[in-house]
Amino acid sequence: MTTITHENQLQLYCEDLASEVIDEIVQGNTTDPHDLIHQFCDGSQHVIYHYKAHTICQSCNVSDGEMFLEDIGAPEGGWTYDGMASTIVYGELVARVSRIVGDAKDERYLELIGESNYV
Repeated sequence: MTTITHENQLQLYCEDLASEVIDEIVQGNTTDPHDLIHQFCDGSQHVIYHYKAHTICQSCNVSDGEMFLEDIGAPEGGWTYDGMASTIVYGELVARVSRIVGDAKDERYLELIGESNYV
């Protein structure tokens, strides 16, 4: 994928990551979806390549990523400019992908129990 330059691209990218996670869950390849979400997000080119992380920080809403940064605190040696951008994007991806996977699990649950019971 190219560099993400606007919100819609970021959302679509997160939906693609979530789809991969859901496929792994459905295939029974994981017992811990949260760990898998972290692995997929940590390995993302938008986290690894700093210029891609900077572009997302400049072009998209990264409020979840900024909250993640606040929650984890500064590393012992302090932040670098690049490290901060990558950490914000990592936190943003994890939050978005987790929400999408959670929503998909909720939808699947409603399919299994019969949505008509709750309408």
